[in-house]
Amino acid sequence: MRRIVPGYTPRVLSRFRFYWRFYWVVGVCGAILMALEILSSRVLAPHFGNSVYVWGSIISVFLAALSAGYLWGGRLADRHPSIAALGRLLALAASFQALLLWVGSPLASWLGGVTGATPAGTLLATSVLFGPASILLATVSPYAVRLAIHDLGSVGNTAGRLYALSTLGSLAGTLGCTFGLIPYLELRQIIGLLALLTAVTALFALAGGFRAEMAASALAALLVIACVPAVFSRVRLTGDVIYERVTPYQTLVVHERGRVRTLESDRIQQAGVDLRDGEPALHYPRWSALALVLNPRIERMLVLGLGGGSTGGYLQRRVPHLRIDSVDVDPAVPEVARRYLRFAPRPGDRVFVADARSFLHGSNERWDLIFCDTYIGLSVPFHLTTVQFLDEVKRHLTPDGIFMVNLAAGLEDPFSQAMYNTVRDRFQSVYVFPVRGASNVEVLATERPAVLPPQLAARARELEARFPFDPTLSEMVATRFHGDFISRDIPLLSDEYAPVDRLIRLGQKK
Repeated sequence: MRRIVPGYTPRVLSRFRFYWRFYWVVGVCGAILMALEILSSRVLAPHFGNSVYVWGSIISVFLAALSAGYLWGGRLADRHPSIAALGRLLALAASFQALLLWVGSPLASWLGGVTGATPAGTLLATSVLFGPASILLATVSPYAVRLAIHDLGSVGNTAGRLYALSTLGSLAGTLGCTFGLIPYLELRQIIGLLALLTAVTALFALAGGFRAEMAASALAALLVIACVPAVFSRVRLTGDVIYERVTPYQTLVVHERGRVRTLESDRIQQAGVDLRDGEPALHYPRWSALALVLNPRIERMLVLGLGGGSTGGYLQRRVPHLRIDSVDVDPAVPEVARRYLRFAPRPGDRVFVADARSFLHGSNERWDLIFCDTYIGLSVPFHLTTVQFLDEVKRHLTPDGIFMVNLAAGLEDPFSQAMYNTVRDRFQSVYVFPVRGASNVEVLATERPAVLPPQLAARARELEARFPFDPTLSEMVATRFHGDFISRDIPLLSDEYAPVDRLIRLGQKK
């Protein structure tokens, strides 16, 4: 005999189940849509960088998808006003997310290569990878309003309630993806989880019409089966990759080739170590020794942008009394550096997880050498390039202190020129040293009168007996650039105007 809960008739129970499914679809689809928007930056960053162009493309594509989805969903809702019809659209949305799971990274890589990772290419890639699923998910809102309205006198109240539910879902998706998924799961697992959740939601929407919607139901069920393994399995590392991690800031990959380990940030090599002796495998960290030619009494060093810890470690092995403080905004970087790149802070050394400028603003300490290398992939945070940032740096230098910045792309790069121009505006004496065997340029700046080239060479020779660097200090001093390489249209970078992303992109085109 069928049991009925007191107070509930079969009709009331049926309506309760319908509305439970209905509100689930509205809230969950809002969460999935915003989670996809947050996640899209991590999919694109290894191939297009993490610049304002990437975020501008993401926001533009998702706004356009919302507009198209609202328009299309409204028309379909008037023609086929049923939650099962909405389920068909969600099954299709889950299909596009599953494609993103299986071919998203190779497709993003191919599009990045074809378009040269230009701003237009970024917009195209975002549209191709995330446009279809976003449009289909956006059809939920007008469908929901159409299905919920039974009394024209309550249209405003009904629409407001549904949009509030969808927005709360979007809030949950944003916070959940940002603080819950990205820091703890692999990129593939997160995409698989979103595709799985979309497919399950499609099945809920189709629950009342499995027979009539057989094809859509079968598709959603197959997607559930196909996506479950991706959620619970980790990526198998191939080739020379020994570690890979997606963080809230970048994608970190560690390669081991022979006796050399390298760290990549969004596919750009950031650090390397020779496993035989722990020395830097890249050239530019060795050029940090030039600071001793300007101030041989360096005792405290601050590194902004830890990377693999190569720069400070190279100096400290030759200047044992040197104390080093390191700052990096990404908490995963010190962990990876310790585990894979022989980063081993000595007693008295400190490692801080913080934004470099915020750290300086909140500190009253001073250092003899501040080394700045804050690249994240192809990008540099603009607020760490401006005259206001340099004024903050100067406040934390000792009277004989030195500011040193690594510029990765050479003298002809527009960003390098703009950065040099800004440093020159704020410091009395500026020295430029191109790194032999690499594209890097090291810029050193002090508030002391300039040291003439013969004096620099003499100091280098005197210090070589005490500090066995490779290359020697004399060889590094000999690379000093004596000309002026600033173009007329290169701006002075400030908090009000610092087109860092545009300048870096210009450098890429050359």
